[in-house]
Amino acid sequence: MNSEFNSLEREDVVSVYSSQIFVNNRTFTINEFISAMMPTIKDKSGTTWTEEKANWFGEGIDCKILKPGAKSWQRGKVRITLEFCPEELEVKDSNELSINSDNSPLDDIRQMMPKNGQ
Repeated sequence: MNSEFNSLEREDVVSVYSSQIFVNNRTFTINEFISAMMPTIKDKSGTTWTEEKANWFGEGIDCKILKPGAKSWQRGKVRITLEFCPEELEVKDSNELSINSDNSPLDDIRQMMPKNGQ
């Protein structure tokens, strides 16, 4: 599996194999996940949903980070996203593909085609 994660869009559908978090189904859209997560966030903070909280999932909120070994803080934005890392597909080398030249899938089509001069 490669380690390149891609952000998911709100309409994307996710199906997890075993773990369920926030959503009672194993298959859900990102919108459903966010909607299911909001009450948990509201309950923990004891306050209502605000634009500031929504920014955690949208444009991000202003912040600064300090990475190990860095000499200073770096300003920017942080946001919460769901990301997907696709498994690498095994692709056979064209030299490994075995084609039986006696029985080509195109033989039937070739037989239907008129020969030159006919």
